Amino acid sequence: MSIVPVFDPDTGASGGPASSGGGGASGGAWTTLKDLNLTDITTVSAITSGSSTLQFNSSSDTLAVTVTRFSSANGDVTPTNGSGILMNGGTGSGTVTISMDIDALLSSYTRADVSSYVYAVHLVVTGVSYPNAGSSQIFTGLNKGNNTTHNGGEARGWYFKDNNDATNEDVRVRSNTSNSSVLATTAIKTSRVLTFILLGGAIVEVMDTSGTTPPTPLPGGSGTVTVGGDAVGLNDSTPIYQGDGLNCFFGAGDRADATLTRLLVQRFQ
Repeated sequence: MSIVPVFDPDTGASGGPASSGGGGASGGAWTTLKDLNLTDITTVSAITSGSSTLQFNSSSDTLAVTVTRFSSANGDVTPTNGSGILMNGGTGSGTVTISMDIDALLSSYTRADVSSYVYAVHLVVTGVSYPNAGSSQIFTGLNKGNNTTHNGGEARGWYFKDNNDATNEDVRVRSNTSNSSVLATTAIKTSRVLTFILLGGAIVEVMDTSGTTPPTPLPGGSGTVTVGGDAVGLNDSTPIYQGDGLNCFFGAGDRADATLTRLLVQRFQ
């Protein structure tokens, strides 16, 4: 990475050094806004649809969620103390999706906030399995707050699908119902951190890391994939993922199973 002087177009003077090149934000630090231990969640019966407010055993935190079934799915979502949020993809086709209300967790989430800071949402997932070879799949990412689905609104994120062998998965990115070509075929990450980076309240980038430790977000870095966002018009005063709020979703399709164990929200400032 090279170091170049900062040029001030107003004075014509060169200031202090600034980093150039890709690999992530610089000149600040990632600050934790909210860190929820989903294994501390209060147990409730399996949720098949509708909105719920989940409680935690050791804190006053709450998490507003919406569960939706798609395409005749018979899966469910079960918050379980000591384990996390169990995503059960059911016994047939179709997807069950949980959508988590992110902006409600934050003390401030204004236009100025998203214009000034880079945001990152980390979702730690364990126990990923694809029982239906060639069909089991996961949809996960960000959406604007007035849409709780994985295939509508401004859904942007990852799409993983079993590679027909219950050993490997095909990796794609997804915008609503449109998928990219296969970016890679890799061994199934049974434990992983899914990181969603929000730029300017309008553009989504994604990371997928093995294990359960959230990585340092790397906007534009190696391994970070841009999923884009809707068009931003002239004099647009309502950033796509701010004006209506921000959701993070996870969908288990065609019998896929997983457990959500941690939700971490950060911003670079």
